[in-house]
Amino acid sequence: MAMQQPRSPRWVVPTTAQKIWHQFWRDCRKLPTVVWRRWFGTLALGFGVTALLTAIITLVAKSQQATGMQAWDEQMLLAIAEQAPLSFAQGITWESPGSLIGMLPVVVTFVAIAASRSRPLTAATMTVAYVLQFALAWLGWGLWNRERPDLIAGGIAAPGLHSFPSGHALVVCTVYGLIAFLWIRASRSLFERIVAIAIFLVGVGLITVSRLVLGAHWPTDIFAGLAIGLVWAMFLAIALSRAEAASR
Repeated sequence: MAMQQPRSPRWVVPTTAQKIWHQFWRDCRKLPTVVWRRWFGTLALGFGVTALLTAIITLVAKSQQATGMQAWDEQMLLAIAEQAPLSFAQGITWESPGSLIGMLPVVVTFVAIAASRSRPLTAATMTVAYVLQFALAWLGWGLWNRERPDLIAGGIAAPGLHSFPSGHALVVCTVYGLIAFLWIRASRSLFERIVAIAIFLVGVGLITVSRLVLGAHWPTDIFAGLAIGLVWAMFLAIALSRAEAASR
């Protein structure tokens, strides 16, 4: 009697990820070429415009630093840290959803769910949104090596990276902005849409204010990151909508 060979162990996460990847690839190939061409073209244009905006905002802010902007930043940072409804300890908690460690699971989970539900355009858009927002932040940092604040707790919560624009503000506007857009678009209830907008505004507000409470950024860093993130999220939504229209 032949002995039964023992089955090799199979890890759940790699196996599931492989299945999702194969399904995503099959769904991508089902879409006509014109869909991906429209999606890529709109994203390329949007990224170019957003990168240009990033460069302009950064260079203008850099030129204004010595003409009063730095003094205003210092005054506002101290005022916000003193009057904000968050303590230093609470700021550490609230900044987490906008950090690289806190944001990556959100993006991976979102992409996995979208791909498993045969929404390749949505999955691809979120992936590009997250990856290219780093390029936008690095562009600003490359144009201006602005130092982080050291006015609060001796700058203990300020990392060594460049300060302008705020990467936290940029990524939360990009990722959570895209999620809010999809939620609002899918809902037929006005009340639910208002709730989605409120959650987005409150979440982004708490995350960005926490960066100021911790003294990790100047206020103008936050404003620039929010502006760049919102513009990038807008182009992402346009690219996704145009591609979905072409697929229909």
